[in-house]
Amino acid sequence: MEDNKYKPTTSTTTTNNSSSGSLHELTLFESFTMGQKHFIELDNSSMSTSDPEFQKQAKQAIAHFITSSMNATKQQIFSKNEDLEDIRTDLLKYLLIPYYLAELYLKITGADRLKFLKTSKQKIQMFLEDCERLELIDKEDLEIINRDGKADPVNRRNELISRNRRNKEIKTKLEYCIKKREELLKNSGSGGEIEESDTGDEELDRDFSILLIKEGVFKAVGLLETIDLEYNLLSQVEVLKEQNGGVVPPPKMPAKSNIGNFQILPDGRRVMLDRVFRPSHILPTLTPEQAAEIEMHNGGMVKGKGGKESEAPEKTDEQLDDEADDDDKLREKRRFDDYKDDNVRGHGKVS
Repeated sequence: MEDNKYKPTTSTTTTNNSSSGSLHELTLFESFTMGQKHFIELDNSSMSTSDPEFQKQAKQAIAHFITSSMNATKQQIFSKNEDLEDIRTDLLKYLLIPYYLAELYLKITGADRLKFLKTSKQKIQMFLEDCERLELIDKEDLEIINRDGKADPVNRRNELISRNRRNKEIKTKLEYCIKKREELLKNSGSGGEIEESDTGDEELDRDFSILLIKEGVFKAVGLLETIDLEYNLLSQVEVLKEQNGGVVPPPKMPAKSNIGNFQILPDGRRVMLDRVFRPSHILPTLTPEQAAEIEMHNGGMVKGKGGKESEAPEKTDEQLDDEADDDDKLREKRRFDDYKDDNVRGHGKVS
């Protein structure tokens, strides 16, 4: 449970004195508060779950919650016949004992993992049964709890969206309650000395406890699926160990087949369908421009007029000017020839 902003409702003096005594000497409030303190520290810890110190603290928290559970049962603080309104505000938080135990058992590692998973699931079921009786579980969560098998992908997606939306609403309300509680405690001048009466605002304290329970319900529903998955996997591993002298056998290599590489060809029906509405002749695969380019590259076609003319180098400007002068001289010569033809030598003289 993400109640790391929530500090246990106890005085510093009470906690220190209680920690030195035997667990059996602790009151219900003391054992619950110390277990909750350990739980919050573990939730915020950066240590690995396999760290010996982490495991030690988790087992200490479990011991405190087991003591508080025994005290709650001995004092008969809850009755199967009472409604939510009948439960005193200062007792509501003790409904969370089985939830805290379920979370803590999941943090324990080692050879007895299967046993801890089974115990954790039992605690979650106890917690959810109490919450269902007190009508603290949303209708959609009840459907998930009582459902056989998994939902189809579409329904599961809608389910997750709806649950996440409700979880955000719970978190928003929790943050508001935490802020209001801190303000009241600061104004009261009690500092860290907080007795069982908490803030003195019963309505605020009641809302806060109910929101913590609802947040626990949300997480407990999700844990059920996680526990089932891990339990089934580890159970299969245990079966393999029993069949192979206590060790997990190496994975089997895939059997080799005598079938070589082969190609899946389209069937006759597919071929006939592909030919529908297609011309009987073979369609071109190149454009005219592509065909001409390939032909020229292979030497079958040449650019320009063809022959040597197409291979002649281009003329320079100077050569073009000389050719123009030659043309002018030729025209001048032709005009002079025409003049001589029209004016024969000696023509027009008088004898």
